[in-house]
Amino acid sequence: MGRRSLMLIWRLSIARYAEIFDGGYGLLNEGRWNSRGMRITYAATSPALCVLEKLVHIEDPALLPPLRMVTYSVPDGLEIDENKLSDLEDGWPLDSAMTRRLGDGWLKRATAPIMKVPSAVLPVTGSPDLNILINHTHPDAARISIHAITDFLLDARLLD
Repeated sequence: MGRRSLMLIWRLSIARYAEIFDGGYGLLNEGRWNSRGMRITYAATSPALCVLEKLVHIEDPALLPPLRMVTYSVPDGLEIDENKLSDLEDGWPLDSAMTRRLGDGWLKRATAPIMKVPSAVLPVTGSPDLNILINHTHPDAARISIHAITDFLLDARLLD
C-alpha cells in the first residue's frame, strides 16, 4: 500500500473563523492579492510567515482576539500555480492595485486551486517562506482539508 504525500500549509486565524474554509474572507475584504468579492483564503508555507503576516496588521495588541493556527493538508498532485518574485515589477510590495489585478485575474481564470506568491513582508528570492492563495471557485480546492487546529498565543515580546 503506497503512502499518500501531502503538503502542509498554515493560516493564523481569528479563533471564531478557524474552522471555516470557504473563502468568505475575500467576499467581504480586499487583500494584497484580491479585490472584495473574490472567494479566497490566504495561507503560508510556514507558521512563522503566518505570524509575520499577522503582525504587520496589528494596530492595537490589546484588541487582538484569540487566535488559532490552522494546518491544511494539500494532496499530492494538486495543480499549483506560482508567481515568483522575479516575475513581479520593482516596487510591487507598495503597489497593491497591481497585485490585486494579478490575483483577481488568476482567481477568475481558475487555472489551479493554489497559487504560491512571495510575501511583501519577506521578499527574499529563493525563500521557502511563501504565501499561498487558495481559489475556492476551483473544483479541486475541495480536496484541501483541515489537518489540525491549535490555539495560538503570540509571544508578547513581538508586540513591544
